[in-house]
Amino acid sequence: MEQRSPDQLVEWAYDQFLEQAADMLAPEQIVDITLEFEQRGAVEATLPNADWSTELGVPVDMERWAEVWVGLLDHQEEFEVIYATYLLPRSQSEHEVHVRWHRQQQA
Repeated sequence: MEQRSPDQLVEWAYDQFLEQAADMLAPEQIVDITLEFEQRGAVEATLPNADWSTELGVPVDMERWAEVWVGLLDHQEEFEVIYATYLLPRSQSEHEVHVRWHRQQQA
């Protein structure tokens, strides 16, 4: 079974993000992304958080899934803001995508 590389997972998540962000995020967030992504933007693959099992209805298989974060980094190169979190299948034959959009709360 052919597996996607971390780079392929990151690229896939970022493509999905670009297609959907304007519809899913607040206008202020889109402005922030547009102005700051080149300098501070990051897309990073990581091990999936176990809380995805609530949405999936089954425990998250770490071998089957990868989590990808899209957001902005702070001055210490750590995520300051996460705009979207993706759960993507590692297998090239699977195409099921789960996403959580993190909309800013207005004060």
